[in-house]
Amino acid sequence: MQRVIAYIDGFNLYYGICEKKWYWAKWLNVQQMVGQLLRQDQSLVHVHYFTSIVTAPDKQRRQHTFLEALSTLPDFSVHYGHFLSSRSVVRSVGTRTSAMVRK
Repeated sequence: MQRVIAYIDGFNLYYGICEKKWYWAKWLNVQQMVGQLLRQDQSLVHVHYFTSIVTAPDKQRRQHTFLEALSTLPDFSVHYGHFLSSRSVVRSVGTRTSAMVRK
């Protein structure tokens, strides 16, 4: 049996659902969804859900309730980050070193 750990970008999942106008999916049980995507020879070990807290007070309340519900699921963890509203440009990434080159 192949063991699977899922990593979900919850912030982008939510806004993708809104963009598609799939409002019924806002309360999606993401653990169940991932389980339905697995093959017969796979088992779900854990789901890591990554998100950031929304800033609008009315949305914060709904998000908190949703995340609280998700956190009751077994083998499920919520990880919080922060949303950056501006983009940065990386001018130079660096040079390749001999350790990075495969021969």
